[in-house]
Amino acid sequence: MDIDWGAVIIGFILSIVLGAVFGIIIPAVGSVLGLLIAGMVVGYMVGGTAGNGMANGAVSGLFGAIVLSILMLIFGTLILGLIGFAAATLTSLLLFIAFFGVMILMAIGGALGSLIKGEA
Repeated sequence: MDIDWGAVIIGFILSIVLGAVFGIIIPAVGSVLGLLIAGMVVGYMVGGTAGNGMANGAVSGLFGAIVLSILMLIFGTLILGLIGFAAATLTSLLLFIAFFGVMILMAIGGALGSLIKGEA
């Protein structure tokens, strides 16, 4: 399996944008739908087997978790000092647990996108 970093970065950006937009439009399931669509776009971009799309979608979801946690730690510490660092650390740990679900959703979307493209 080959990781296409261009598709991963586009998937990361789409997961943030589509997750937020669909989350506002459809409050209960919009974010999940946005993440699934972002994963499908990643899978469609990379093509190949379903496993290849799944791997790229999962890496895109994990990349989002890491970047968001780092940004929270930096800005939490800058704004509130030690209390902000502690709060951001706790929130980052909870986000990593939640992002395993995001990673699974984007992996499923990536597999579906690769299957839709149909390049074996």
